[in-house]
Amino acid sequence: MVRLHNNRIHNICHFSMVFRSLLLLCASLFMFGQDMLAQQAINSPNMKHDLKRDAMQIRFRVSTSHIDPKYMNNKDSLARIVEWINQVQRDSMVDIVSVEFGGAVSPEGSVRFNHYLSNARLSALEKYIRSKIEIPNNIIVRNDHYIAWDQLKEMVYKSDLTNKYEIIEILNSENRSTGEQLDSRINDLKKMDNGTTWRKLFNMFFVDMRNAYTVLVTQKSQLAIRHERLKEQVVAPKKIIPDPMIATDNMYTLQNLETKQEPAMRYMYVKSNLVGLGLLIANLGVEFDIGNYFSFSLPIYYSAVDYFSHTIKFRTFSVQPELRLWPTKNDDGLFIGAHMGFAYYNFAFNGNWRYQDKDGNTPTLGGGLSLGYRIPMSYNSRWKLEMAVGAGVYPLHYDVFHNEHNGPVYETRKKTYIGLDNILLGISYRIPFKKAQSKK
Repeated sequence: MVRLHNNRIHNICHFSMVFRSLLLLCASLFMFGQDMLAQQAINSPNMKHDLKRDAMQIRFRVSTSHIDPKYMNNKDSLARIVEWINQVQRDSMVDIVSVEFGGAVSPEGSVRFNHYLSNARLSALEKYIRSKIEIPNNIIVRNDHYIAWDQLKEMVYKSDLTNKYEIIEILNSENRSTGEQLDSRINDLKKMDNGTTWRKLFNMFFVDMRNAYTVLVTQKSQLAIRHERLKEQVVAPKKIIPDPMIATDNMYTLQNLETKQEPAMRYMYVKSNLVGLGLLIANLGVEFDIGNYFSFSLPIYYSAVDYFSHTIKFRTFSVQPELRLWPTKNDDGLFIGAHMGFAYYNFAFNGNWRYQDKDGNTPTLGGGLSLGYRIPMSYNSRWKLEMAVGAGVYPLHYDVFHNEHNGPVYETRKKTYIGLDNILLGISYRIPFKKAQSKK
């Protein structure tokens, strides 16, 4: 008996170590694949052609780097930036070359403080955006402009200031100061009209210079280039009446060239339920985006151990595929799920009876609904915390054994279980991937 018990413990420990090793291997392969895909995109031969730059910005109060959604139009601007990048990521006709974050300040502060402040504003915007959107590190560009002199010159040129050309001449001059001294151009501007010009600049333009911005550098995707090349082969406005004696297999029409733009970027999640692990039930799940509002989740649970005594156990092999609806469209926040459940089971709670599906080969099959919530845990939103509860209906056909070693069957029962079938407190890792393009 002791030898059999030791062999069982040995087998259980061996299975546990193998399962953990597989988990680590899968995670490593997924992260390696992600980096390879991102690098391949950067090294694409199209990178040198048709680059396009678009920018959006937010504003800051004087001498601060804290993002205040209530200041000016920041709340709407932040929402637009997030939605803008999301739309570009989903557009199969466009590839993102780089995402640039920059910070700028108005010129009235010291050199040291202005450098610090512009970098802090840049970092604040980057942190906010990357908490909402997955962006690979190797396409991030940081640009600390310090003082946006070009922006100031443009605003002055478009203004109705009577001495704007004198101001622009000063702005175009070289900075004669060295080290941490104040930029000489600032002193020259303050001397104009006994400070009147400086006060006008302060009131008219400096508010717009206290900003942080995001620039998307994009280019046409391979799909877009192929689409344009096919269009060039079309001889349109003349209407062609096909001759029934001529084969039309190689004829192109504009209708053939219409391409449905499907999201180029989807996400996969590798995850585990901490509640299951706490019960010594090994589990691993994957989840795939299948649309803007839907995902498919497939968790697998397995346990073959007793809880320190043969009279206490919860052995199972079960799967619970689930279709999830995400009202917020971005796979975070509230979700509603409809799932199926399939499970073999063998459990006892240190009482008089042990319960096992009949003959060990009569798993239950049922289903139900769940309600859950997912939130980001990490700076780049790759790690997620997920909470959910589910309930379902399951027909049970099981044997009741005397809860003792090799205890005999007492009776066989049939019943329908209605109640909780899922309690989830899990951690997941998000991995972006591109959908394969169909061959023409």
